[in-house]
Amino acid sequence: MGNKKKGGTATVQSRQAPKYVINQIVVKAPQRKVYDVGDWRTALKSADNGRVKQLYDLYEDIMIDGVLFDAVQKRIDAVINSELTFQNAAGEEVEEVSTLMDTLAWEELLTAIIKTKIYGRAGVEMSFTDGFSVTEIPPKHINLNNKTILIHDSDEFGVSYEGDSLLVVLGKERDFGLLLKAAPYAIYKRGGFGDWSQWVELFGMPQRIGKYNTYDPESRKLLEKAFEEAGSAPYVIVPKETEIETKEGGSGSGTSYNEFRQANNEEMLITILGQTMTTVQGEKGARSLGEVHKEVEEGKNKSDLRFVQRILNQVVLPKLEARGVPVTGGKFVFPKAAEQLTVDELCQLSEIIDIPQSYVHEKFAIPEPKDGEPIAKRRQSTATQLGLPEDPDDPEEEIKNADRNLFLRLWDFFVKAPQDGALNGKARISLSDDATLDERIIARVANGDSGYFDAELFYYVADDLLNAVRTTFKGHINNADIAYNLRDDSFITALEQNLFHFSAAKTLAEIQELNKLFRESGSFEEFSKKAGEICGKFNKAWQKTEHETAVLTAESASNYQRLIKKKKLYPYWKYVTAGDEKVREEHRKLDGIILSCDDPRWDKIFPPNGWKCRCRVEPVMRHEVSEEWLRESSRIVDEYLGTSEWKMVEQQNWDSNRGKRGEVFNKNQMYIRKFPDMAAKYMDKVSPAGWGAEPSFKKLTGEKAGNLKEYEGTADSWWDGRKKTIDGKELLPVTDYQGRTWYMEKKDYEIHTTNNKKSRGFRTKYLSCIDEVMSDPDEVWLGNEYKDRENPESRLNNWILIKYYKGVGIACICKLEKGKMAFKSWYEVRNPKIRKGLLIKKK
Repeated sequence: MGNKKKGGTATVQSRQAPKYVINQIVVKAPQRKVYDVGDWRTALKSADNGRVKQLYDLYEDIMIDGVLFDAVQKRIDAVINSELTFQNAAGEEVEEVSTLMDTLAWEELLTAIIKTKIYGRAGVEMSFTDGFSVTEIPPKHINLNNKTILIHDSDEFGVSYEGDSLLVVLGKERDFGLLLKAAPYAIYKRGGFGDWSQWVELFGMPQRIGKYNTYDPESRKLLEKAFEEAGSAPYVIVPKETEIETKEGGSGSGTSYNEFRQANNEEMLITILGQTMTTVQGEKGARSLGEVHKEVEEGKNKSDLRFVQRILNQVVLPKLEARGVPVTGGKFVFPKAAEQLTVDELCQLSEIIDIPQSYVHEKFAIPEPKDGEPIAKRRQSTATQLGLPEDPDDPEEEIKNADRNLFLRLWDFFVKAPQDGALNGKARISLSDDATLDERIIARVANGDSGYFDAELFYYVADDLLNAVRTTFKGHINNADIAYNLRDDSFITALEQNLFHFSAAKTLAEIQELNKLFRESGSFEEFSKKAGEICGKFNKAWQKTEHETAVLTAESASNYQRLIKKKKLYPYWKYVTAGDEKVREEHRKLDGIILSCDDPRWDKIFPPNGWKCRCRVEPVMRHEVSEEWLRESSRIVDEYLGTSEWKMVEQQNWDSNRGKRGEVFNKNQMYIRKFPDMAAKYMDKVSPAGWGAEPSFKKLTGEKAGNLKEYEGTADSWWDGRKKTIDGKELLPVTDYQGRTWYMEKKDYEIHTTNNKKSRGFRTKYLSCIDEVMSDPDEVWLGNEYKDRENPESRLNNWILIKYYKGVGIACICKLEKGKMAFKSWYEVRNPKIRKGLLIKKK
């Protein structure tokens, strides 16, 4: 800060400020104390009235937090590390300006500019006396209300900065930066750490027990002294003749403190960076999800660069010009970094544009080949395209049948088959162990093994989509270790069910397309080429888009759940785009609008609003919103909802809030419209063998099955020992293999355990195995109860868990009903038709 001397309080003056205001400022250390959220609210109220000292002292204190500091530094580093150039009117660089920019002082200037977003205000004083230097003005000394620099941080008036060519002051009144929103979580986290430390001190150390002879009182005193000098661990001193019984006081492990810490870290990171995974790793973070988070961060970085560029050109450049720096007619520019190309993209581009070989060598650091040096490349002759040896007489070129690729095996079939149609023969293709998924699918279609469905393809699509959202909600999906951060069983289950339906619809559509092509193909070359294109389109191009959409939708749904829980703190929401050149024009129209969190317009425009939409919603405090902008935001949204762009969004079925509905794709976005209503009959045709499951019910309940021990008590005693009262209603909870809890109402329980015309009383004897069926089922079907098969609302929406015992199978039926986890029934499996639908788990 340079030398500082004490100066009195100055009044607002019209004359230009002294040459070096920074030397007059009396800099005091920030107030250090144990802050709580009450202090934060008090500081905010004081700042609203124009006194910002308390708030910025609090900011300085919370910036000690390593996670928060690192997040802020990421925003700063993204600007500092980006290439910046100055171009004059002729588009040429200016040496004097380049020299100026290649200084530490210039870095200080850029840092101060980007800090405006973090602190809400920032200022520097420039000097050209001894080279170029920049000194930061502490934010608490900047009074934006009367446009002065305060000498003492508690002053109300100071030295005017208006018209001073050496002072750069940025910010808006009543804007206190991103730290305002992050502060409560930093305070909560610090308090939580203190509680955790105390818990460890109290319960984390082993207890010592000392025993003394009752007839020797002096030994007790010596024992006490020894314990006191031996450390701080708790101890107990008792007579030798005394019996000691230790009881477990609780099963807590302190994990709740760690979860609380992680939650606060996540909120701070979301506030500053818009995401979490580029700073802290999720429990089981996927690379794809990390890439999406990285895109969010890069979107903020681009927004920061544009902000800094505008400040440099609109605010700093005139001040440099006033000091005689040759910048007239020029501008500062952050050159846009060219998007990195993959090898596949490069190959595709080379087919439509000429790409210099030198570029490829330089890009991938591959040396140029020397004269006569062998070149590594893939050569494709006509023979090798058909999978045939170059020289049939050469024993080294002989291809063994076991190693033939799919192309050659299909060729063998089509050579024998009549060439007027592929269906005039029967393909029997045996694949090698290293065959790809696409090769296996094409082979099964050619063999007639996939008439309308393919189980492996279904599992591939479903697993990919479920894995796409694995760090968003908490639970386990389809036997995979998929950890989630949000524990909302009904919401997670609805999301899973939606993705299983989508995966089945896509599988049906793809296999139908391949079978149609197979029937219409007249030669192997035609079928193999077009089949590969179809599989590539379904399983790669479209799957990538659907995967990214699933990630973004789950992120948005998670954000919606988080925002709903904070309505009191953040009663308004703000629509924000990614802020880069990829943003769709129709979404750009909504960028920055602010509406009440209860505004029904959010039911239509809450992101995502299209495939791979990266828009998001941010929380806004009451004091950050003006009535004028709320009215203007409502007008903008209403106007947008009447445009042709919105009509297209509606046609593509992106006009609903996925966070409310618990779905990634709605029925009309699936490959078979109105799924599952239209597809249930198709799925009924897929036998258990088609899913790779044991088809014989007799074998499943044979000698290898476990023994079933029947319940011998009464239904009432079993209910009384298990029931729970929730919201004044008695319910029976049962936990499934994913750790989710389903509930049965008392009236349903009584129907299933009371002897009546339907003879349901016999089900009481199976109460003993309900827990085992639910927690360790042999099969889980997403299907229909055979008795209710014609009910459209029931199709592929029942969770049917089955376990097989010697001589009998027991099924438990669960279902989502109006957003609630309903345990509907349990019974002996007598009709094998229940094993229909989507097999989502098998042993």
